[in-house]
Amino acid sequence: MRWIFALIITLLSSSTTFADPNVATPHLYGVVFEVTTDPAGKVDTLKVSKVMDPATGTTDPISLGVPNSYIGAARKWLGQRTYKPSDHFFTWTYFDPLRPTQADIDPQAGRP
Repeated sequence: MRWIFALIITLLSSSTTFADPNVATPHLYGVVFEVTTDPAGKVDTLKVSKVMDPATGTTDPISLGVPNSYIGAARKWLGQRTYKPSDHFFTWTYFDPLRPTQADIDPQAGRP
């Protein structure tokens, strides 16, 4: 009976050995968008201004491509509200390259 217990403990403690080393660790980036709104206050144009890596502690831009699928998701998410009519502003969203169609990521607001 002891050897069964020892075997279970050994297998449980070595489970990290069997982890897939090819699984990427999530990393969030910040995408700054330049936005213009139409006379009704809805998003008219949405353009990527820059991408930032919050882990650097700066707002310096980094070279990271933002897929069209993410820009479309950001347009849809930002389009859920009405803004000041005929306005021009900048806003940003979190971007996870592992989830290129999800723009509503905000770990601080409980949307991981």
